[in-house]
Amino acid sequence: MTTTPDKILTKDFILHFVSYFLMASAFYFLLPTLPVYAVNELQVNNNQVGYIIGVYALSALLIRPFCGYVLDAYGRKLVYLWSLAIFTVLMGTYLWASTFFILLVIRVFHGFTWGTITTGGSTIAADLIPEKRRGEGIGYFGLAMTFAIALAPYGGDQIMGQNNFFNLFTIATGFSVAALILALLIKVPNIKTGETKIGISKMFDKRVTRIAIVMFTGAFPYAAIISFIIIYSDALGIKQGALFFIFMAIGVAIVRLLVGKIMDKRGPSEIVFIGLAVTIIGLFWLSYVDSFWPLMGVGVLVGMGNGIIMPTVQTMALNMVPIERRGAANATFFSAVDLGIGAGSIALGYVAEYYGIAYMFFICGIILLFPLVFYFLFVRKHYYKHVALINEASLNA
Repeated sequence: MTTTPDKILTKDFILHFVSYFLMASAFYFLLPTLPVYAVNELQVNNNQVGYIIGVYALSALLIRPFCGYVLDAYGRKLVYLWSLAIFTVLMGTYLWASTFFILLVIRVFHGFTWGTITTGGSTIAADLIPEKRRGEGIGYFGLAMTFAIALAPYGGDQIMGQNNFFNLFTIATGFSVAALILALLIKVPNIKTGETKIGISKMFDKRVTRIAIVMFTGAFPYAAIISFIIIYSDALGIKQGALFFIFMAIGVAIVRLLVGKIMDKRGPSEIVFIGLAVTIIGLFWLSYVDSFWPLMGVGVLVGMGNGIIMPTVQTMALNMVPIERRGAANATFFSAVDLGIGAGSIALGYVAEYYGIAYMFFICGIILLFPLVFYFLFVRKHYYKHVALINEASLNA
């Protein structure tokens, strides 16, 4: 085991953090720029743009159940390395995406690798973090994705410039190669069940289902933002709209360093409420912005909401299951996120096409009222019940 009873920032954790950041940066280079590529180069319309994100998220969703099973059954590192290697190869194939159909095919297969990497990467991080500091450690590890969200979308937009997609895809591939090299150096705890019999119960963990419902609906506005924020800012005549992602990441960073510690000491309910409420306010505001600084202010608010919700709810999922079921718990958690992003980006693409992007963001704020109510009615007591059972089992072991 590479962890000590109280240390989070071990060499392996730091290597994993940097590798994950590079991989996520490669991903986020393309996330806001591919819709622009599709509109400007492939002449697609707004409802088709949603499919670029949607098919990626849905293909990730399809693979996650198997990820949870193989991560728990056969160990983390081998699965993670293979998926990262294939992810890297596929990144280079965007250079040949000359039609919308080819682009969608690449997105499907790339989504398979993304689903495996994010499930495996988060599970490895949880294995490297001391048990009593899990919320704090998950919050720190989440900063790898936060920094990628902050820097890569704007960086990708600047690299793309006036439709310079060759440089964009080449640099994204280079980042993926670097991530793979660092991942090879990480020493991962050898945690596996050796169970070879596959079934639904091995792929998912039903204890996490209610949390998954919160994340499914909570992912809808994120899908809308990543698909349409640059197109929206361009339509409003706001220059440098890609800076929204940097301000969004600032919001995430503001809360990430604090949320985990609060979660470990006081539990999740207060911060879940705050995170969802802040995001709802940000989405309502987003539907009315008409200039640069209000748009950036929304980015901070939405980032704070995301920075609260994601690590808190993921930590809840991990706290409810024994160590050998973390892969399945993460698969259940991220499957809900993928399904929400996939379904949300496609459905909201039609809303944007027929009713306008501003109205679509307003609808997203209304949608978030559902997980807010659902959490306090059906999730809170369910969570504490299963945490108590896990703690009791640990004491009796």
